[in-house]
Amino acid sequence: MNLKTTLGAFALMTVVTMGTTAPANGAETTSTASRLATVHSGAGTAGRALLGSGNSHFNGNPVAVQTTYSGGLYSLNDPTHPGLSCGRLNGPVLTKPTDAWGDGTGTSLETACVDVMFAAQKHWDMLRDWLGRNGVDGAGHSYPASVGLNDVNAYWDGARAVFGHNSARTDQLTSLDLVGYHYGLAVYAKTGYDDGNGPEAQSLRLSAADIFGTLTEHYANHPPALDEPDYLIGEEVNIVGGGPLRNMYDPSLTGNRNCYPLSMIPPADGGPQDHWFYLLAEGTNPPGKPASPVCAGPSTLTGVGIQKAARIFYQGIQRKSLGWSYGRARVATMLAAKNLYGCPEMNATKAAWTAIRVPAQAGEPTCSMPTPPPSPYPSGITVDPPSATVSPGGSTTVQIRLSPDMAQPVTLSATGTPAGTTVNIVQAGQTITATINVSAGAPLGTHTITFVATSGGSAKTAHFTLTVMGEGDQATP
Repeated sequence: MNLKTTLGAFALMTVVTMGTTAPANGAETTSTASRLATVHSGAGTAGRALLGSGNSHFNGNPVAVQTTYSGGLYSLNDPTHPGLSCGRLNGPVLTKPTDAWGDGTGTSLETACVDVMFAAQKHWDMLRDWLGRNGVDGAGHSYPASVGLNDVNAYWDGARAVFGHNSARTDQLTSLDLVGYHYGLAVYAKTGYDDGNGPEAQSLRLSAADIFGTLTEHYANHPPALDEPDYLIGEEVNIVGGGPLRNMYDPSLTGNRNCYPLSMIPPADGGPQDHWFYLLAEGTNPPGKPASPVCAGPSTLTGVGIQKAARIFYQGIQRKSLGWSYGRARVATMLAAKNLYGCPEMNATKAAWTAIRVPAQAGEPTCSMPTPPPSPYPSGITVDPPSATVSPGGSTTVQIRLSPDMAQPVTLSATGTPAGTTVNIVQAGQTITATINVSAGAPLGTHTITFVATSGGSAKTAHFTLTVMGEGDQATP
């Protein structure tokens, strides 16, 4: 008996199905190849990971997908993300004599496999780079995908992800967020434990999938012309002709609940935790992004940024246990935020739960802010401000202050700068400034730069947090 979680026309539900279907023979072996495709020679490539060229529908053209060559055929079988492959429903993995895939149309199943492979690879890479997870199952493996389900639906059945089409039959349900959603269900199933019964457990599971789908979009960071990072689920495929399936900044706009508690009437609704995640990541009025209402508590919340919110959420579900509920999720994520970052992030996590009316729980952590030092110049070196967000190609300037007790002369340096970043330190009398220049190709993410002041044979250090964010993915400090 397999637990199958399906993507219905108007809501997500959990059903139980019995039995399996025997694989059919044959595979799709033809497509319109991209004019930019690179066709590999078969010599010396058998069994090796290759970069195939795909014409996708949702992710631009061409895109690179990992493939395998064997027996004179290339296959959509990714050896660098073990277990990940794509084929027609109940058929084998797609193969063909050239390593160029898809025609870019929304009706082509080969194109649908291109989009699935691309998105599932990005989902895996996001898990690794942002959350420190080794594969979808946490042990270095992913799962196969099947396309061609003749239904307005998609689902994860415990062993594979299966994708159908929208109601207009113009698109397959293989956008970045929907692929991330279904592989996110696999992550959730392989993390901690819960029995899946009751509306709260179901709500938290479905919302977790929304969160993983959203993280996949933000990690890929496509421009607006493609499946750009946002907090909408299924907006690119227009599943039933009504636009997005769910809206995380205001779930009520898609007929879901903004606030806890849940109604006991099925189907389960992931809206409250979706709303919590947006408030934690972005706050109530993030610059350049949609405003989000609150259900209770202060009317204004400041977000911590999507990567911090992702880590807090992910570390929270490591504590998932039998009888998982909103109250337990509140405690687990508050503990995660405190352990990962400290009091400000823990308090932001608490405020976001309060904002959707999840009440305080027994056993949740508390935080008292440290007493400020008696002098603005503690012994050693300080950096002001201690953090900044810079876009690729930009720069920021900080002041470096030395305590009066440091012996002279002082030598200053900086370590830990990310690739493509330079630090220019200028000292004029008692005024010391450091200009941090971020190249256009610098890696996105949060980096720690350590300033070192060496004098009299001893060294003092101070840390500066540099966040490199692309346009459209600004984090709130």
